[in-house]
Amino acid sequence: MIRQFTQAAQRNLPWLAGSVALLLSLSASAAIHQDFGDRLPDNPPNVEAPSKPEMGGLDDMLSQQGVAEGSEKARILIAWLEKVVNNPVIERRIPGGARALDAIFLDEGKREALMSSGLARLTPADRLLYLQLFTRLLDELVPVNCFGLVDISAVMNRITIAQMSDADAEQYLQLLYKVLVSSASDVTERLPTPEQYAAAMETLSREIVIELDADPVNLDRYQLYTTHPASATPSDVCWMTRVTLHAIEKMPETERDIVLMAAITTPDATSLARPDETNPEHVPLPSWARPPNTTIP
Repeated sequence: MIRQFTQAAQRNLPWLAGSVALLLSLSASAAIHQDFGDRLPDNPPNVEAPSKPEMGGLDDMLSQQGVAEGSEKARILIAWLEKVVNNPVIERRIPGGARALDAIFLDEGKREALMSSGLARLTPADRLLYLQLFTRLLDELVPVNCFGLVDISAVMNRITIAQMSDADAEQYLQLLYKVLVSSASDVTERLPTPEQYAAAMETLSREIVIELDADPVNLDRYQLYTTHPASATPSDVCWMTRVTLHAIEKMPETERDIVLMAAITTPDATSLARPDETNPEHVPLPSWARPPNTTIP
């Protein structure tokens, strides 16, 4: 039974990595609903003369988003905004600089391209922190019926920074800052080979079986959804997403990061690749790992 499930999971692994790509690339829109753009300074920031966002309407705006004026979370958000505004790499390398970020966050294609590029250039340790954070947010803030939604992107868009704990909000913004800076970097990354990817996905299949305690009923339910995702109920979506993310989190470090890299990079991610004898420039990663209508900058 377990072997049959593992083989079935291998045939249906597009959903597994696709779900990770979706959750990771959604982060900006899922938690940042605040429109900071109109409150940024007109003059671009520079190292010699750091800029601060205008606070006149910022406190009111935060209050409208459920973040109390003068609260620890408000302090965290304002400090993060100042850091982003004054980062010279973001100003130079992201088109439009910090002032353009609000528009990028609201544009699905641009947001996913930026997030994919930045996430792929993080360290494996930071990618794990990102995965752990979103798994925790899904577990703690999303009901078992996924708000009655079958679209996981719509589900994650229900989560706001106001709902997060101060600690989670601070960690989220720290990671998002690293993603923004990394997305503007020229750093290249080795992409996994097809053999490495296949081995990692086999490990993931085994971890899913373990996560489900090899229970035949749950294995059948998981297999049914991977085979017929269109028939999944909101509860099925939440359940399988949680199972998959917990299984990925428990994988060995090397295999786990291969799965995450495959989920957030694209078959034509040449700007990330560093060709050598073992890691070719073009790796035939599955097309479903790519956010729709986007490429990695």
